[in-house]
Amino acid sequence: MGHRILFHISHKKALEVLVWLASNKSMINIYHIAKVLFYADKIHMNAYGRPILGDTYYKYPYGPAPSTILHMVYQKTEFFSPRQIEAFNASIRVVKEQYVSISAKREPDLQYFSQSDLDALQESLDTYGDLSFDEIFHLTHKEKCYIATEDQQPIDYALMLDNDNPHRDSILENMTESSRYITM
Repeated sequence: MGHRILFHISHKKALEVLVWLASNKSMINIYHIAKVLFYADKIHMNAYGRPILGDTYYKYPYGPAPSTILHMVYQKTEFFSPRQIEAFNASIRVVKEQYVSISAKREPDLQYFSQSDLDALQESLDTYGDLSFDEIFHLTHKEKCYIATEDQQPIDYALMLDNDNPHRDSILENMTESSRYITM
């Protein structure tokens, strides 16, 4: 298939995605954050030929997880500049109880989103945001991209495209040519 398709994430957009999620689902936990974003990126990529976030998803035992988002929520400060840490702390409250959850300290800055981004995020949140851990676990573990990826390895965005997508070949061609140059 050639080179793995990965994107460069915008930390500003990643923060706004977290603020958007926390504004739309109070105290959303890290597991639901990861899975809602995975499915939002998958939905958007199949419909519009690009992900929303472009984070690098890894195959972990509990399903696909976006690495930069995890680092942000778990406050892994070694991955971020002091300005990024300050922006996160001014925007998101992290609560560490039974599960790590977040709440928003402000409204999301919608200039970072297209309407299709917001629609896919809402569709994913509506579809997966209230499912139980077990329900999401079983769904994600049946995904082609999860099955085809080695443990603890990045998931190739090409594998997130549905086989029956009528635009699959053209999306793959465009993503293969441009993904390494695009910051979402």
